[in-house]
Amino acid sequence: MDSSRILLSMMALARQGELAHHDGPQSLDSVVSRPVLKRLISALNFRDAATLQHSRRVALLSVGMAQQLGWDGRHLRVLEVAGLLHDIGKIGVPDNILLKPGKLSAEEAELMSLHSNIGADVLQACRLDKEVIQIVLDSHSYYDAHIDESRRTGADIHLGARILAVADAYDSLTHDQVFRTGKVHDEAMDILHGDAGTKFDGNVVAALDRWVEKEGMSYVKNEGHAADDVESSAPQNIEASMEAGSLCHIFSYLYVLESLYDGFYVLDSDLRFTVWSSGAENLLGRLCSQMLGRSWTSRLLSYSDNTGKRLSDQECPIHEVMESSRPACRTVNVQQRGGSWLEVEVQCVPLIDYQGTLQGVAEIFRDVSRSKRNAPQFRELKLAASRDALTGVANRGELEKHLKRMVHEYSQGDTDTFSVLFLDIDHFKSINDTHGHGVGDRVLISVARLMQSELYSGELVARYGGEEFVVLCPSTDLDAAMRKAERIRSTLAETAIEDSVRLKVTASLGVSQVDDKDTMESLLHRADTALYNAKESGRNRICKLLPKDCVEAKPVEPSLVKSNGSSYTFESEFTTCMVASMGVYKVSGFVNELEADLIEANEGRVVMQVGQPGFFSGWGNRENRRPVNIVMTFGEPENQSAKAASRRVLVTVTVTPVGTPPSADAFEQRAKRVFELSRCYFAAD
Repeated sequence: MDSSRILLSMMALARQGELAHHDGPQSLDSVVSRPVLKRLISALNFRDAATLQHSRRVALLSVGMAQQLGWDGRHLRVLEVAGLLHDIGKIGVPDNILLKPGKLSAEEAELMSLHSNIGADVLQACRLDKEVIQIVLDSHSYYDAHIDESRRTGADIHLGARILAVADAYDSLTHDQVFRTGKVHDEAMDILHGDAGTKFDGNVVAALDRWVEKEGMSYVKNEGHAADDVESSAPQNIEASMEAGSLCHIFSYLYVLESLYDGFYVLDSDLRFTVWSSGAENLLGRLCSQMLGRSWTSRLLSYSDNTGKRLSDQECPIHEVMESSRPACRTVNVQQRGGSWLEVEVQCVPLIDYQGTLQGVAEIFRDVSRSKRNAPQFRELKLAASRDALTGVANRGELEKHLKRMVHEYSQGDTDTFSVLFLDIDHFKSINDTHGHGVGDRVLISVARLMQSELYSGELVARYGGEEFVVLCPSTDLDAAMRKAERIRSTLAETAIEDSVRLKVTASLGVSQVDDKDTMESLLHRADTALYNAKESGRNRICKLLPKDCVEAKPVEPSLVKSNGSSYTFESEFTTCMVASMGVYKVSGFVNELEADLIEANEGRVVMQVGQPGFFSGWGNRENRRPVNIVMTFGEPENQSAKAASRRVLVTVTVTPVGTPPSADAFEQRAKRVFELSRCYFAAD
């Protein structure tokens, strides 16, 4: 019955949130109901006044930075409300975690991390403007966000959330915490600048620096007003204290739901959706704004039994509960937005008021195919899988995933034009040879950090391989991309990268803009072609390339030749753009990536072995147990024009098995895979 009463309280909160009086698009009531806002702030004050003081300061900082960035009107009102309520989910965090004077354990950190989803659940129930909820949720994400498959680049994180994240971090750093003393402004800014481009938006950090320097005394004065506002928002009588305590009870209960289950929703007595949690959004793929106010039917949310038979309205657990007023629990399949089916355990809870009247029903979902026990470890593994281990920027797999999506969306007309920058550090081999690989590694890290700090909001920086980096620039045409590239090139040339050896580093860059006929490979190839034009024409410069500038190459079909009854040979070729003498150097990264054994290397030919044979020299089931020899030769295409804007190299790839493949098909599949990897690595046609 306690669950029923708490969820009923959430329903009442939703109804109160719907009663806002809208005095105009820029009024506070257009963003949040004033009585609801007062209740939420009072409850936060009742729970922990220090958290509310922090929230009030964060709101002041956020508005100040936003004004510095040119925001005005309703956007400032939305951001201010988001700043006030961004930590509302902490109301339900136990004291031993919220006020712990030391580092949180993994389990404690996992519980604390739930506060953003819980805050969003309550804010959705309170009918706050959906932009406020988006800002609050996004503000708890990493700025570059490439660990989240639902996002493309940092540009997908709301700018208000990036502002709020910086304000939150700055205020936390500059004020005493239970586990450390506050830092001075310069120390805090050094930390924020150090994390610009990874955790924080560099432009927003710069805006904070300018604003505090310009309006510092004003901020201190407003901070005093913030403390007065917090004191005035405390519950003034017993009734207000009981109301605040009741709201705190709701938050505590939501921590149980978020810890143990994957999502929930609440229906009123007319089966209309009144609460739709953020977990339900993720689990079922339907946004809160799409569901609230709609009537539940099995056509809107389809269920099936363990045989795959779809359940009618009367066969669903909801109707069983509505008729009996007793809770029910069943395992069913529910259809997600994309059409796939998911096995879930559904708990149906009748919502009964103090008079014993059924006011609605709640459904609570648990995905039976997934365990949350190792959620922190899973997140760390996911993060590691998407990042380059040395530099911390996106790795090549992450780059290709995002670029494929961007090209597809552009071809469908769903996104604006975008550009790609391809960067290569000049004379990097000599840096390693002269100063050692330790210095070389520090150069790579420094260049990656410099690129992140020099780029504007939204670009994705990725390490392509070796000393090569790629930048994806959404909503950027070729001219704007050239300006970005020049800013990176000039800043790098003027910066001392490795102080211990007074090392100056330069880089060459290639730039290209997406075209209607592009694939991921053709766009990367064109930018790579422009890069090698820049290197061939003197280094420390930028070249751009359009599709019309490229040599048309006729694709060559791969062939599989069988001879002597048991020996196989696969041969194919592709064209790429690079200085011919750099073929061996270029392929060194490919060798490292595949962990190949290099057998021979000269200017026109490279021989390597990929994979290791099994104990009896046979082929196994895994690719690394299907060894092959690869021979790459470098020449000039027959159809190359002397007037071509770029010089191409013809790369011929010959693959032969080491040991005995089980069949011609097995060898052909393995050989084609190796060929495609080499072709992709060279960003070839």
